[in-house]
Amino acid sequence: MTEAVIALRDVSLTLGEGASSVHVLKGVSLDVAAGQATGIVGPSGSGKSTLLMVLAGLERVDSGTVRIASELLNGKSEDQIASFRGRNIGIVFQSFHLIPNMTALENVAVPLELSGHADPFGVAARELAAVGLSDRVTHYPGELSGGEQQRVAIARALAPSPRLLIA
Repeated sequence: MTEAVIALRDVSLTLGEGASSVHVLKGVSLDVAAGQATGIVGPSGSGKSTLLMVLAGLERVDSGTVRIASELLNGKSEDQIASFRGRNIGIVFQSFHLIPNMTALENVAVPLELSGHADPFGVAARELAAVGLSDRVTHYPGELSGGEQQRVAIARALAPSPRLLIA
């Protein structure tokens, strides 16, 4: 049997308090095997983005268990989760979150540098080549098209060889 890279059990999450509280996730259970591609679909306001935030360790649940790459996230500190995320989860944000005063190469290398990788710029150059941007490595986000910015964000998410990619 293939290992589950995502294992959620009876996850619930309420946002807001009192009369303005909204039960965003109610009793969600989900298994996704390593190597499996999964799409999350639903109408606006149904909790898709919140679920992705939970999977990325960016939102804590009220109840239930969240296990990513065999690691239980419940009960971990913010620093422990951030460290885990940096090693195991690649995220392609909808708005890319590129650093405007850094080149494409630097944007991809930053998370590798922060994690102490031995060759951050070599890996960044390879990932940019893999997404067809070898000739744009010295360009800043403002000098790139929207599609090129998206590919830089994809290269950045893939550079650390994450066990889970959220896009």
